Amino acid sequence: MIYKGIERLYADSTPLRKKVEDYGSVVSAYLSLKKATSLYCHLIDVGKERATCTKQVELKESHLAMVRADLDALQQRYGSIIQRIADLKETLCLAQGEECQLKEDIATKSLELPAAERELM
Repeated sequence: MIYKGIERLYADSTPLRKKVEDYGSVVSAYLSLKKATSLYCHLIDVGKERATCTKQVELKESHLAMVRADLDALQQRYGSIIQRIADLKETLCLAQGEECQLKEDIATKSLELPAAERELM
């Protein structure tokens, strides 16, 4: 429409068309670069987020390894305590057996004592 108005005035509209087309090309190039830059920035952000996530995963894996090591140590200590309890129960059982035998021996000797005293007299 503008071009026809210029042509009605018997002027050449070609220079204006050229400038408008050049401006359109520049705007198109700008928009294309802007889109590419936004994608690049997005990729940078994704890269940073990935690095952060990787670091967090490494920290969690390290923590998991420490927890597993602690659990193994606790299980070993538990096993040692269970073995110690079993050994102590066995020792207690032996001591109780000795106690019973000593009580019987004391009872027997206690019965023998009056007879031995009478023989001495």
